[in-house]
Amino acid sequence: MKLIQKAKGFLFDLDGVFIQSGRTLPGAKETITSLRDLNIPFRFLTNTTTKNRRTLQTSLADIGLQCSEEEIFSAGFSGVQTIRKMGSPPCCFYITENLKTDYSEFKENRDAPKVIIIGDYEDWTFDLLDQAFKHVMNGAEIIALHMGKYYKVDMGLRLDAGGFVAALEFATGKKAQIVGKPNKKFFQCALDHLRLRSEDVVMLGDDLINDVKGAQDIGIPGILVKTGKYHKGMVESSGINPDGFLHSIADLPNILNS
Repeated sequence: MKLIQKAKGFLFDLDGVFIQSGRTLPGAKETITSLRDLNIPFRFLTNTTTKNRRTLQTSLADIGLQCSEEEIFSAGFSGVQTIRKMGSPPCCFYITENLKTDYSEFKENRDAPKVIIIGDYEDWTFDLLDQAFKHVMNGAEIIALHMGKYYKVDMGLRLDAGGFVAALEFATGKKAQIVGKPNKKFFQCALDHLRLRSEDVVMLGDDLINDVKGAQDIGIPGILVKTGKYHKGMVESSGINPDGFLHSIADLPNILNS
């Protein structure tokens, strides 16, 4: 595939492409090795917000995926930068305790926050969602770390954070600020870090909206990987046209070396 062969750098989705349910997918380790051997830079662009970057980097190393913390661009870390730019207002967090350690510099206020932050959070109840609704109706802004619809685990598909954000948007009539994929600023930050132009980079992921379309919107070719949440018919019903397809990340080393 010429797009891949001429690329000077890569952006990768993580879940569903390199890992699934806490273990590597076939070809993941070999791909990293090939990129290192060829001196081709890459960054992981992940909407996974269950863990902070340091914990995520350690978890990847534990399963054999060696990368630096700086090679991981997470929606969780993007949220920290966004709140700083807002002047560090008092916040109410709907995120994991692990990720919350990245937000320790901000004052937490569960009674009258100026901002609510929503990410991957498995403790949702009706009362918590109603609490978030009341905060927004009282003037709090919604920061959505991402708007993922669903993700793939070994047992099948699971509802992602976007469903809860969309419920709040519908009920309150207010729009959330999305800081992870497919936000153009999120992609641009990774490009700046690579010091490469959009036309010199290729994005590979299993999500049509967050990965493929998000990349294309900033001029980066987007390739859909047929693992993770990919399923037959998803492209035809989406109106999104990927710049290419890859059966799995295991195909990448052979293409790079051909």
